[in-house]
Amino acid sequence: MVRGLAASISIVGWLVLVAIAPPGAGAAAPSLHFLNPAPDGSCPAYGDQQICSGEVPSFDGSKLDVDLTLPATGTGASHPLILLFNGFGNNKHEWESTTNEGDGADKFHWNSHWFAEHGFYVLTYTPRGFRDDGPDASYEPNTPSGSPQGSVDLPSGTIHLKSREFEIRDSQWLAALAAASHPDLDPNQVAVSGGSYGGGESWLQASQPVWSFPHSVDPTLPVLQLQVAVPKYPWTDQAYSLAPNGHGGGPTGNDIYESSQGHSDSATGAGNPFGVVKLSYVTGLTALGDATGVFEQGTTTTPSEEGPINITSWFHRGVIQGEPYDLAGAEDPLAAQIRRGLTHFRGSYYQDWAAQTSGREVAVFSIQGWTDDLFEAVESFRQYKLLKRLDARWPVSLTVADVGHSRGQNKPQTWHRLNAQAWQFLSEQLPGSHRQTTTVTSEPTVCGNDATSGNNDNQAQELSATTPEGLSAGALAIGYERGDILTSTGRGVDPNGPATDPVLPGVVGISGQPCRTSPGPSPDYSAVSQPVSSALTYVGLGYVKVPYTMTGGPSAQLDARVWDVAPDGTTLLMTRGVYRLDTPAYDAPAGTIRLPLYGNQWRLPPGHRVRLDLTQVDQPYLRPSNVPSGIQFDPPTLVLPTREAANVSVSGT
Repeated sequence: MVRGLAASISIVGWLVLVAIAPPGAGAAAPSLHFLNPAPDGSCPAYGDQQICSGEVPSFDGSKLDVDLTLPATGTGASHPLILLFNGFGNNKHEWESTTNEGDGADKFHWNSHWFAEHGFYVLTYTPRGFRDDGPDASYEPNTPSGSPQGSVDLPSGTIHLKSREFEIRDSQWLAALAAASHPDLDPNQVAVSGGSYGGGESWLQASQPVWSFPHSVDPTLPVLQLQVAVPKYPWTDQAYSLAPNGHGGGPTGNDIYESSQGHSDSATGAGNPFGVVKLSYVTGLTALGDATGVFEQGTTTTPSEEGPINITSWFHRGVIQGEPYDLAGAEDPLAAQIRRGLTHFRGSYYQDWAAQTSGREVAVFSIQGWTDDLFEAVESFRQYKLLKRLDARWPVSLTVADVGHSRGQNKPQTWHRLNAQAWQFLSEQLPGSHRQTTTVTSEPTVCGNDATSGNNDNQAQELSATTPEGLSAGALAIGYERGDILTSTGRGVDPNGPATDPVLPGVVGISGQPCRTSPGPSPDYSAVSQPVSSALTYVGLGYVKVPYTMTGGPSAQLDARVWDVAPDGTTLLMTRGVYRLDTPAYDAPAGTIRLPLYGNQWRLPPGHRVRLDLTQVDQPYLRPSNVPSGIQFDPPTLVLPTREAANVSVSGT
C-alpha cells in the first residue's frame, strides 16, 4: 500500500521529498525533507513570485520533477489551483513565466505568473519518462531540474503517452499533495489546461470531475473537485489523431464531424479500420521522445488494467511494418493492443461521460486549429458533439482558428483574443461548473494580404453557432469532369508533398508558419474548377465524393489536397484529407466514399478557382501503403460548406 503525507502536516512552501514504498513493498515510514526553502521557510523568488521545486514521488513511487508557483500576496485567504500540462518533449518550464506576457502569443496572459497574480496556486511538472533540460526561453524562470537534469526514474517512470493509469493519476496525486500541504488551497476549485500532449491530458482529466484516486490510495489525502478544463490544440482520440481513417462516427456511423477510430462506448476502440499514419509527425515525435526521455518498453512494475505494453513495438508495428493491420477485419494481437491502448486508455472520447449528467459536469473551453495537421478540428468537434448529445446544456465551448501545430500561423493577436475568451470562461465556471448554453466559434485563416503579424480583421469575421455544422448555411459543390486510375506507387515525385508537409519546413511543435503554396499540379490527379462568380466563405469540414472501384489489394488510401487558385496563379493550400479503404470488413470493393477534409474558414473571392488533387502518395506527411493497390474512380465531386445560405454549383475543367 502506498503511504503518503498526513493531512495535518502543513509545510510552508509545500513540496516535500517523500520516500514512498511502492505498491506491494514493505511498510517503511516516509521520510520528509524540505526541498528548497530559504531560512525563513519561503521558497526561492523568481522576479516577484515564489516557486517551490523538487522531485516528488508519485503514487507508485516514481519521482517527478515538480514546481509549485505560490499565489501572489494580497490575493485573498483562499486560493484555487490550476495545473498546466506541457507538450510532448517539453518540460515543466513551458507554461512558466516571470511576466504576464510570456511569449506574447499562446502564453500571453496564460502562464504561471498570470495565474499566480490572480490568486492561483500553479502546479507544473515534467511528465514521467521525460528529462528536464532547463528553460527554453528567457521569460521562463530557471527553476532547478531533478537530479541529474530530471533523470528518468526507472523502471516505472517511463513515457506512457498520457495513460489514464499513469500520467493522469500522477497529476491528481500531485494536486492532492499540494492541497494537503496548503490549508489555503481550495480543493473544490481546481482547473487544468495545457497544449498538445497537455491538451490531450486536459480532456482526459475533464472526464473525471471528482479526483478521488489519491484518497483511495492514501485516506489522509483530500478529494479534489475539477471544475474547468481548457485544452489547447488537443486530441480526444489519440488513435485517430495519429492515423486518421476518414470513416464517419457518431450514432449513425456516418457523421464526418465525429469521425473516430471506433465507437465511443467501445472498450477496445472498435468500429473503423486503422487509419493512415501521419508519417512525418509520428516519426518526428518518436525521435523527440527518444531524445528527451524513455518510452515504456514493458519494464513498468506498477500494476495496471491495461497490462504490459511496449511503445517502441507499437511504433514498429504501426509505422515500420505498417499495413495490412488486419485480415478481413481480424487484427493481429499487437494491432489490437494498439487500438485499445490509444482509445480506451488514452482518449477522452472513450471515457464514461454519461456519469456526469446525473451530477456536476466539468466545464470545458477547447481551442483547436483549422490549419493544424497533427490534431485536426475534428478532435474537438467529436467530443463537443458527444457531450451535447448527452446534455444540450453541457458547459462546453469550442473555438477554432489558425493556430496550433504546424501549419498554424499562431498570430499574436489571435492568441490574445482566444486567451481572453478562455479566461472569461474559466473565471465564470471556477467557483462551480454549471450547465449553460454554449457555442462553437470560428476565426478565418488569412493569407497573402496579411503581411503584418497579428494585424488583420480576423475578429470581425468571427462566426458562431450552436453546432460545428451550424457554422455553415449552404454549400459549394464542384463537379470535376474526369476520373482517373491511381496506384500505390504514384506516377512520379509530387513536389506538393514536401511543400505541404507540416514538419519538413520547420520542427515538430508550435510555430508560426506562412501559408503553403503549390509548386505545380500533382502528377497523379489535379483538376481545377471554373472561377466562382461571387465571394464565398468556406467554413466547416467538407468532403470529396468519389465513386471508386478497387483494382488490386485488400486496402488502399486516398489522399486529397484542396487549393485556392487566384487569378494571378497564386495557389494556396486550403485544406486536405485522407481515407483508408479496407476491404471487405469496412469497405466494399466498389462504391462511393466521402473523403472528409480537415476543414477551415477561408474566403474565396470572385474569380478564384478551386483545385483538387487526389493521390495515393502524399509524402512525407502520410505513410505510403506498402500493400500494392489500385483505385479507379469516376469524376469526383468536392463539397465545401459555406457561410452563405445558397447552394452553389461550379463545374470543373
